[in-house]
Order: sequence, then C-alpha cells, then structure tokens
Amino acid sequence: MSFQPLLSGLDALSEPQTPPPGHALRDFPHVSSQALSANAKWIGRAGELLVESVLLRIGLVSSGLPEFMSADCVVHQPGRLLSVQIKTCSRPREGAFHFNISKGYHRSPTGVRRYGSGDYDLLALVALSENVVKFTANQRRMQSFLLADVHELRTHPRRSLDAALEERGLAPCDVAAAAPTTAQY
Repeated sequence: MSFQPLLSGLDALSEPQTPPPGHALRDFPHVSSQALSANAKWIGRAGELLVESVLLRIGLVSSGLPEFMSADCVVHQPGRLLSVQIKTCSRPREGAFHFNISKGYHRSPTGVRRYGSGDYDLLALVALSENVVKFTANQRRMQSFLLADVHELRTHPRRSLDAALEERGLAPCDVAAAAPTTAQY
C-alpha cells in the first residue's frame, strides 16, 4: 500500500485553536474592554455553549449550526425544529445587560445589517458574567434586561423560554416528549 504524505501545513488546520498560557480572558469577567473586544469570537462561543448547556439541563436537545447560518442553533422538538439566535453580553452596564441584535461585522464586505423576520424563531440573550440566559421572541434591534432579573433567570431558567414560545404562538416545549430515553436507542 502506498503512502500519500499530507501537503505541508495542512495538518495544522485540524489542530484546535487554543489560547496561550496567561491568555487575556483568564480572569473573566474581570478583564479589560480591549481583551473582550480582541476575543469577541471566544466570548460568543462561550455564550453559545452556555445556551446549549441551559437547554440540556432543562431536558431539551439542541445542535449548533455553522457560522454562516442566520441562527446559531436549533432546538429539537417532536414535529418541529426551533432556530435560535444567540447574543452574548460580557458584563452589565448601568445596571443592565445590553444587546445589539444585528448580523455581520463592521469590517466585513457586507457590514452590519438587520436580521430578517424568518431568520430565527427565538433569541437567547446571554449574560455571560452571570451565567444566565433569557429567551425571547422579540426581534427588536436593541434589547436589554436588568441585573435585577438575574436571580429569576438563574432559579427558573425555563420560564423565559416558555414565555418566548407562547409569544410566538407555540406550545411550551414538552420536555417529556423531547427527552430521549435509553429505550429509543
């Protein structure tokens, strides 16, 4: 059997991109604004994983979507998939977490633009410094929630999800029907 060596540098593409020791986010959330800005992709990914963790803890299965999609993940429900756009805020400002609901990047060729009405079903607002998620169906471009709301979001993580589904005219997620059992495998 012949051996075909990889092209030089190709194997580096499959290596995980890990931060160096002493990385700027090591003491999150007590880091500079410059560190947050320079590591926006890491912050966003942490928010996405927190949403998936919250969903899993309340009995819902989700799957991440590729970066080029208009939503960040889908929640699997019997007979339906719910697309979820995730926005992450690192820390509060003036007693609230503020979110700019837009897509794109300022330095990209297409710039920053609004989401279309069918781009996602639900929005997940992540307060990363507090490890909480607020779900909403509201598609306003600017959104926020108070630091005072954190306790409710932490103690009842499913309430905002059910309220968002009701706002969209959907029944609350039926965890019993959505959660897989060992008999299904």
